[in-house]
Amino acid sequence: MTKIRYDMTQPGKIGLALLLIFLSISSIRAQEFLDWDQIGMVSWKEEYDASLGYDVTIGEYDERIMAIEGKDVIVKGYVIPLDALGISYALSRTSFASCFFCGEAGPETVMELRVPPKSIAPDRLKNTLLTFQGRFQIRISNEKGLHYVLLNATEK
Repeated sequence: MTKIRYDMTQPGKIGLALLLIFLSISSIRAQEFLDWDQIGMVSWKEEYDASLGYDVTIGEYDERIMAIEGKDVIVKGYVIPLDALGISYALSRTSFASCFFCGEAGPETVMELRVPPKSIAPDRLKNTLLTFQGRFQIRISNEKGLHYVLLNATEK
C-alpha cells in the first residue's frame, strides 16, 4: 500500500491562490456599470462667473450619481475625437453619425475620455460602440471642460 504524504506547503499556496482569485473577483464587482440614464440624473442652471466674465453651466446632480463620483466604473459609448492629433477624446451616448450633440442631446450625454494618446485605433472611432473602464469624475461647472470625466480610461 502506498502512503500519501501531505505536503504542508500546499495549503499555503492553495490559500494564496484562492485569496488572489477572490480579490480579483471583488475588484471586478467593485466596478459599477454606469449607464447614460444614470449620468442624465442632473438638472442645469446658468450662473454668471465674475472671475471669468461669462455664464457657466452649473450641474445640480442627483445623490445617486454623486455617490458614484470618484469610483471605478464601466461605461459604453461612442468615441468622438476632439482633435486631429489623437490626444483628446469624448465618449458620447450617441454616435457621431447621429449628431452626438444635436436635438435632445445635452451636456449629460457626453464625457471627457482620458486615455493614453493614440490608444484608440482610428477605425474604432465615431461609430463603434465601445466599453471603457476608469474613474468617474464630476465637474460641477463647465468652466474647465465637460461636466463628466472618465480618468485613466482603458478599453475593455
